[in-house]
Amino acid sequence: MGKNEILESKIKELEESTREISRRLKAAEAASETTKILSSEISLDTKIQQSIFIILEHVDADKGSLMLVDTKKGDELVVVEAATKDGLNPNLVGKRQKIGDGIASWVVQNRKPILVEDITKDPRFKKRAESGKSYGSNSLLSVPLMGDQGRIIGVLNVSDKRGAGVFTEGDIGSLILFADKIAPVIVYSQLHEELKRKNNELIELQKIKEDLTSMIVHDLKGPLGEIMSNLDLLTYIQNLSAEDKEVLDTAIQGCENLLGMVMNLLDISKMEEGRMKLNREKFNIGELIKTKIDKMKVLAAQKEVKLKASLTDNDITITADKEIIERIIANLINNAISYSFPGREIEVKAGKEGEFLKVSVKDEGKGIPKDFHDKIFEKFSQRIEDGIRRRSSTGLGLTFCKMAVEAHGGKIWVESEEGKGSTFFFTIPI
Repeated sequence: MGKNEILESKIKELEESTREISRRLKAAEAASETTKILSSEISLDTKIQQSIFIILEHVDADKGSLMLVDTKKGDELVVVEAATKDGLNPNLVGKRQKIGDGIASWVVQNRKPILVEDITKDPRFKKRAESGKSYGSNSLLSVPLMGDQGRIIGVLNVSDKRGAGVFTEGDIGSLILFADKIAPVIVYSQLHEELKRKNNELIELQKIKEDLTSMIVHDLKGPLGEIMSNLDLLTYIQNLSAEDKEVLDTAIQGCENLLGMVMNLLDISKMEEGRMKLNREKFNIGELIKTKIDKMKVLAAQKEVKLKASLTDNDITITADKEIIERIIANLINNAISYSFPGREIEVKAGKEGEFLKVSVKDEGKGIPKDFHDKIFEKFSQRIEDGIRRRSSTGLGLTFCKMAVEAHGGKIWVESEEGKGSTFFFTIPI
């Protein structure tokens, strides 16, 4: 080989190398521009549209489209965006292709890109072309859109190389680069939409549940009020035996507990929606506690538990919603009775602490695990014992207590040690 031939060969190599570097630089610039678009705050549709125009310009193609696997059917591809060099092609959007019938389907099934220089001469698709099923183009290039865990979510297509040319291996690399940038954005969008849909379903179901609960609770109040009214009338009967009076007191206390549950449900719903109004008035907290303890002695006796009031000051007057405070104390006492060991004592204390009233209800029961101290105030909370979830009550009583105390500007908490009982505290401004 002469010097001139060697020189010409070197020049050709250099020119080819220069073209390859230029191609890669163009690809990097186009990819950078696509990245900016994909990371912007515009809608997903607009991101895909603008990205397709960049891709068409970069690989010198006349047409392009993006197809996604139908997540519901799973056996079809659907065109979500299509464009030509002159603008969008909305007529193609929504078109479907069965997986197993076409070039895009081939990409999905074989999980790799495909370059078709001439569809009429390619043995893989020649029969389809001859059958009259048109692809709209003879020269095509398609690459898969890869999702998470190797899942194919769709196909990116370009067709008709400008200037009657053919797509190259370099074009495949460029299209794969674009596909790798677009796919994660689509996956994120799909997950976000699915999450939003599921969340809306949960909100709707929660609303249906709350509406149903509210209707049931309202329907319960009427019959329950009638039962309690008739039981109250029975207390006026003369010469009731001690046994009859105990049975009657038990029935009345049971109705009051049931009414308390109904009111808890109603008031929790009101407080969650910000509709709860406090009817503040002045009253003696010591008298309220003593009256409540007297009413609940029958229930305590059935559990073989004693109730005791310890007041540091018998003349503490507070301004608060008397009915709500009474129900807070009743719920805490009822909770203590439920968890006390037989033969033990429940002590209710009340006293001033600065500008606050501090009330505590102490039992001698099994206690509460430390990691459950905060959860115990959650609605429908469950505790875990020996690896098993246990629910001994609805948990609504303590939820009501927390929300009602906080509505008064106070706070509530529990101090407990397993095997040594529990003490519930709450404070509210005097």
